[in-house]
Amino acid sequence: MTTTTATTHSTKSTKDPICGMTVSEGSALHAERDGKTYYFCGDHCRQTFLATPAGTKIEGKDRGCCG
Repeated sequence: MTTTTATTHSTKSTKDPICGMTVSEGSALHAERDGKTYYFCGDHCRQTFLATPAGTKIEGKDRGCCG
């Protein structure tokens, strides 16, 4: 698994798979798993994702990290 931080300035939006918050792919933290890039609102959600074993279904919320 490869992990990196954002280095491009894309304006495309996507949802954080942990909390469901909408984030910009150009400025969000991200990590790769099985060839797919996932984007996160902050390091807490990214660390939660990294601690989740590959293949585990991630249930994204629709109310943000603090909701």
